[in-house]
Amino acid sequence: GLKLELCTNDRVGLLSDVTRIFRENSLSVTRAEVTTKGGNAINTFYVCDASGLPVDSKRIDAVRLLIGQTILKVKDSSAYSSSPPQESGTRFLFGNLFKSKSLCNFGLVRPYS
Repeated sequence: GLKLELCTNDRVGLLSDVTRIFRENSLSVTRAEVTTKGGNAINTFYVCDASGLPVDSKRIDAVRLLIGQTILKVKDSSAYSSSPPQESGTRFLFGNLFKSKSLCNFGLVRPYS
């Protein structure tokens, strides 16, 4: 996911507030490193969108405006998508596979007679 670094004064509820803002903007935290040193919070979050795809730059800009652009910085811009994500052919094929088969064919559900 996209690496975001948050550096600010530590306070009660900071982590809760930040993750709420992520959630409200359809971001999922895939990994987090939370550290406090001398009253300062130094947190690193790895995020993707709710579908697991790279994050759109407009969404990150909106989150940074809410949290503070000097407080939340983008550290790994290689996962930072400036264009809408494209659906991969593989994902499309898997989607069709599951649509065309019933759950009984996979042995997940027993037929009711």
